[in-house]
Formats: sequence, C-alpha cells, structure tokens
Amino acid sequence: MERSQYNYENILSWIFVIGSLFIGYIAYSNLDKGFIFNDEAFYLFYYKDHGSLPTIDSTNFYRIFKFLFTENIYHFRIITYALLNISTFLVYLFAGKYYKLKVNAFLIGFLGITVNFISWGVSNIVMHQYISNTILINLALAFIFIYLIYNKSLPLIISGFCLGILLFNGIPHTIVIIPIAGFLFFNFWKKDRKIIFYIIAGGIMGIIFYFTFIEDFSKFISQFEWIKYYKQFHTKQHPKRFFIFWILKVAGFIFLPSLLLIGYLYKFSKNKIQHTNYILIVLGVIFVISYLFHPSIYINYVLLALLIYRYFLEDICLEKKTMLIVLSLIPFGLSFGSGAYFEVRGTLYNLYYYLALSIIILSVYRVRIYAALVVLFIYQYLVFPNLLKEKGWKDFIFTEQTEKVKINGYDLYLDKGRTKDIEDLRPYLQNQPNVIYSSNHLIGYLYILNASPPMYYYFALKDYVRFIIKKVGKTPDDFIYIESNDYPFLSREIVPLQFVDHPEKYKVVKTGRFTLYLPSNYQKK
Repeated sequence: MERSQYNYENILSWIFVIGSLFIGYIAYSNLDKGFIFNDEAFYLFYYKDHGSLPTIDSTNFYRIFKFLFTENIYHFRIITYALLNISTFLVYLFAGKYYKLKVNAFLIGFLGITVNFISWGVSNIVMHQYISNTILINLALAFIFIYLIYNKSLPLIISGFCLGILLFNGIPHTIVIIPIAGFLFFNFWKKDRKIIFYIIAGGIMGIIFYFTFIEDFSKFISQFEWIKYYKQFHTKQHPKRFFIFWILKVAGFIFLPSLLLIGYLYKFSKNKIQHTNYILIVLGVIFVISYLFHPSIYINYVLLALLIYRYFLEDICLEKKTMLIVLSLIPFGLSFGSGAYFEVRGTLYNLYYYLALSIIILSVYRVRIYAALVVLFIYQYLVFPNLLKEKGWKDFIFTEQTEKVKINGYDLYLDKGRTKDIEDLRPYLQNQPNVIYSSNHLIGYLYILNASPPMYYYFALKDYVRFIIKKVGKTPDDFIYIESNDYPFLSREIVPLQFVDHPEKYKVVKTGRFTLYLPSNYQKK
C-alpha cells in the first residue's frame, strides 16, 4: 500500500474495511435463508424456460449474465453479490487513483462495498437487469478511469465493449449511456477524437459479441413482432402518467431547487465559495437529520448538486469536474423506467452518489468533514443487523427462516408458514402445467412445485392473459386458478369464475390460505 501524508484520513478509512467485512459477513451468512416469492421466482422461471417464452418481457432480464446463473438460490445470490462488489471496488479504486484523493485508493474501494451492502441489504439480491446494469456501468467507468490514469487505449475498448452490451439490458435504462457519452464528447472531441473512436469501436465489438454468443440476431428481430401486441397491454402495467410523474418529481424536487440555488450563487454572490459553504452547512444538517430519521434522496441530490458547484469553484481540471456530473446523473438513468419512482429505486444506486460525495469532501474540505461522513457510516454498521428482524423483500424475516426445504433439489430455509403453504398446495399444483395466479407473490409456490403458467406476469392483466392463452392454443377453461387470502384476484381484472366460459364445470377447493379453481379436465400429476 502506498504511503500517504494524510494519516488521519487513512486511519478513518480503515473503518470502511472493518465495517464492510462486518456487514458482509451478516449478509453472506444469511443468503441461504428466505426465498423471494416474486422477484427471484420470476427470474428463475426465465432462466429455466427462456427458450420457449412467448413474450417480449424475456429480452430484459438475465440474458447477458446467464452463463453465471444457477438454480441453486444460495449460489445464485453469492455470485450476484460477488460480481457487484468486485465491479464496485474497481470503480472506487480507480476513481480514488484518478482524483488522487487524500485516502489510499484501496481503502476507498471498501467504501464502495459498504455502500453496496447498505443499499441492497440481504434480500432482493437477484441477477436481474438492475444489478447487471450496475455491474456493466461499473466496469465501463473503471476502464475509463484506467485510461485517464495510464493513457492506454485498450481500457477504452473494454469500456465501450461493456456499454455496447448494456444496450440490450433493458431499453429505458440505456439512457444511462447519455451522460457518459456527453463526458467523452465534451472533453475529447476537439482534443483527441481517437478516444471516442476507441470507445465506439469497443461498443461495436460488444454488439457483435452479443449477437454472436448471447442471442441470435433473428431471434432479437422476431421479438419486435410482439411489440404491436404487447403495447396494447403494457400501458396498464406502466402507464404514461407514471413516466410523467417520475420526471416531474425528479425535476421539481431535485433539478429545479438545485438550479435555482446554483443560479442565485452564480449571478448574485460576490463571495461564491463562502456563500456556497453557508448553504452547504444548512443542507448538510438536513442531510444528517434525514439520514438518521427519515432518509430523503431528494435532499441528498440537492446537496450533491451544490457540492459539485463548490468543486467547480476550485482550480481543478475540467475532466475531473465533469466526471462528477456523470456520477451524479447515472442513478437517474439506471432507475428510469424501472417501475418504481426515483425515491424507491434511486437509492439502489447510492454507490455513485457516495463516490461523488467522497471525492468532493476529500478534495475540497478538511478531515473533520470526512470524519462526519465516516460517523454516519458507523451508525449504518451498527443498525445493519436489524434488517434480519425486519420484513424482507417482500414478506419474510430472516430470523424466522428455520425450516429446511428443497427448492429445485437445493436446500434453502423458509419459515414454517411457507413450508405449510407448500404442502397444502402440493397435492393440487405439483407438476401442473397450466396455472394462472392472482399475484406475482404466488409465483414462488409455482416454481417450487414445478407448476407453470401460460406466461409470467407481475400484474394479472385480463386482456394480456387472455391473449397469451389464445396464442398457446388453449382456452381459459383449460387452466387452474390460484389465489390467496393475502393476494386475491382483483375484481377489475381476472375473477376466475367470470373469466372462464363454463364456471359450472369448475371445482372450488380451499386449502390453508389459498383458494383453487380446478377445471373439469383437471388430473393429478
């Protein structure tokens, strides 16, 4: 490890090493507990049946990292967290080297791992598009930093390669490439265009690799024929008003107040550094209070915007300044179109926020400000174990996962209520091919019992389900319907005995927390 004159900053940073190992142990030692009955089952079904899926949804999930997938949930989670942490460590490490921070870059890397564990916790650790997008962006950024440090061309090609693959990992999220492209064009178009050409060449190689080893081009094109059908139903799942509200909330609570504050300081302040620091003190106090009692990502990003403005007032090269803007904008790109508002999904990408925050604090301010940041993370280390006693994603508590069950032949611990549910349903759903469920929270039972629906969905969209049933050559009367007391069929969508053509031929069975509707052609498998 390289020697540094900033002894206090380095000593404080060892807390990130110790803390990340502590919360990492808690996370990894509990990854064999609980099963996420919606998300994990959803993606594992895609893993198992991807080749035969009749819906365009299949293009958005596991495909890029499928060679690392396994139906062993425990290994599945370990691999996911390992990849996320390795990629994050690299981007923090090389960012620390590029910005020549007051802290050894190796120690800063552990801050990134800390943020990962705090942001993702233990539950919802699945290799879906959100984490795989993060891994690809981390690698792309890390190799850009490597180029900026060592001035070698190969890292740019690798970075472009990662961005090229990212194009196929969820269409709305690809807007995250825009700030990275903006950084490159702004800083290098006039100065050294070959840098941009290297990135583009890498992107083309990534696209060629994708269509050579990941997905056939013909299959990719064939997916588009589904759009003309799917768009009729997709508006119910993510209506246009969702995107409008998403943009209005981000603009109204982050961009507008940030622009007003920065515009005021830029135009009217005669002592910009001093006045900016005064406002930052107020925002910093609000940030700490919200951090401890009621976290607000909107306050966080207004604070970051002012800190970036403060950084711009320093005599620092423009490349380093504009890269901070890139880091601050990446969470907006990654979270856009995800099906949740920014205050829900944006926190998953705090690793870019805290990287930018740490760079500014360690570049501009004295050690006491950095010490305050470290204290906030110490608080997070101390409260992290509480998540084992809180409801996970969505309905389990880790300390209650004590019953060993076999899921696809692999051991996993569930709570007693879940194991009873499985046994209640087993006589009716085991190995049944045609099951329609009332909520995605029930899809886990289908996965465990090797039952399957005509398609996998998050919302029981009546018209969409009817359309898919017809596409597979069946009728609604060929299917079993399952609902639970917690998640009944919604009256505005599918109601089984109103959905089928011959309700009089159905047998209604209540078992435990569930109601099953069995068709006349039902046979036990």
